[in-house]
Amino acid sequence: MATDSKVADDSSTPPSYDTILASPIQCDQSSIFSFGLMKKKRTAVLSRIRDIVLAPDFTPSSVVPNVNACAAALPATEFSNILTQLNIEGHTALYWAIVNDRPQALWTFIKFISGTSPSVSSDLRIACMITNDHTMFTELNFGNCKQAFEMLLGCLPGEIQVHTCDKPINQFDVVLRIRMFQKRLRTATDKSLRFEFVAGGRIWWLRFYIPEPSNGSCRAGIGLSQHSYQACFKAVLLIEAHSRKPGHAAPHEALKVLLSSKDSTKCVALAPRR
Repeated sequence: MATDSKVADDSSTPPSYDTILASPIQCDQSSIFSFGLMKKKRTAVLSRIRDIVLAPDFTPSSVVPNVNACAAALPATEFSNILTQLNIEGHTALYWAIVNDRPQALWTFIKFISGTSPSVSSDLRIACMITNDHTMFTELNFGNCKQAFEMLLGCLPGEIQVHTCDKPINQFDVVLRIRMFQKRLRTATDKSLRFEFVAGGRIWWLRFYIPEPSNGSCRAGIGLSQHSYQACFKAVLLIEAHSRKPGHAAPHEALKVLLSSKDSTKCVALAPRR
């Protein structure tokens, strides 16, 4: 009687335990060395950045060469990450550059940042609020919530100036110049314009909007932005018409609206300009 038999393929047989133990573990030592070197470089760069924003013996002229040396030591993405991470006392290097009044460091850092995140923007806003620096707030492009449609209209961003009148009672004046106000408001996607400014150690918002149904009316609201401490305020909203051309009728008198409330989100209705 013929019997079919199959011979097992030796190649499919798993290696013995002794063979596994005897086999050396392949390891790319160059990769480990490269990783360790990169880690040391990151630590050294962070230490130097920390000195630039925190050390008491700050020399403005040394900022650019020191930052350039740090940037040359790491890939661009790595260096950008170091500058935008909350890795110095819970804040970014940008935050400390603002708080410690080192604008040379701030603007030099920004040149090497490839992108920001909500946490970075929040950190910068808090720094401007703590230092009560509306000028820096504006230079960092906060305050004007410009939309795409405004660019199509050729609208210039609104100008916002903050003037301190009386520090002991925290009194200040805010002057806003909003060009093409009515056209911008009516063509806005949500029929609203929102502006922010830093004053009195807080970030405030001022919003103009058209309610639904509008009946031709316009409203304004004022309040505090995120991270700001609560405040009771007395405000006067003074609306002036734009200046007329020579030979034309004089502009209408300014519209004066009193606003006093413990509720920082309360709104006031404004009469439309005719």
